[in-house]
Amino acid sequence: MEQEALKVKDVTVSFGKKVVLKNISFTVKEGEFWGIVGPNGGGKTTLLRTILGLIKPDTGFIEIYGLSPKEAVKKGYVGYLPQRLESFLPLSGREILSLVVKDEEKLEDLLDLVGMSHKGDVPFTKLSGGERQRILIAMVLAKNPKIFLLDEPNTGIDIVAQDAFYDLLRKIKRERNISLLMVSHDVGVIANFVDKIACLNRTLHYEGDPWKALNCQLLKELYGTDVSVFVHHPECKGCHVFRIS
Repeated sequence: MEQEALKVKDVTVSFGKKVVLKNISFTVKEGEFWGIVGPNGGGKTTLLRTILGLIKPDTGFIEIYGLSPKEAVKKGYVGYLPQRLESFLPLSGREILSLVVKDEEKLEDLLDLVGMSHKGDVPFTKLSGGERQRILIAMVLAKNPKIFLLDEPNTGIDIVAQDAFYDLLRKIKRERNISLLMVSHDVGVIANFVDKIACLNRTLHYEGDPWKALNCQLLKELYGTDVSVFVHHPECKGCHVFRIS
């Protein structure tokens, strides 16, 4: 039987009179890659912060390997990559990693895992958005988390680099059996890479097979308007892009 990595049960979060999340329930199995999609202001980041134990839900509960969020974070079970990139001004990727990894062999292994061995000595500020994210991912992985939360990590990454970035996440999932929960605004792209998808706008409109989420009526309900989505599908050739609306 597959082990539950994350259980979110009947979670409601409000700020004053404003309900941000309402009766959210889903379960992530160990080693699964989930995408969380929905409009801006739909509660995606709030959900991650609640999973991290930074926000206490009004009702419901969250368990990470049977522990409360705060207990799981304290044990190092949870890794988190926020939206904002830190500058780390004059430091190189290798120097940044050395802040949390003292063993040189482990440090080099992490650089190799994220594909940054050849740029380990380049100043962080000189790296592209995607390369910076790889260094930050290595920092998170240095603590050997069981579950990894990512808040729109592909922001600032050009289209050419996105496939390689998603391939890296799948490699991490496969080699380390880490559960991944990633917030993204690219519903048509992320569906090609995740095991399951959750469509969130205050309430959970859908969770399950990512390709079934690319449904015109569902997306209209999720975003509150007609939506056109560019979809990357593995069976398409050439530019492998088509549009639904």
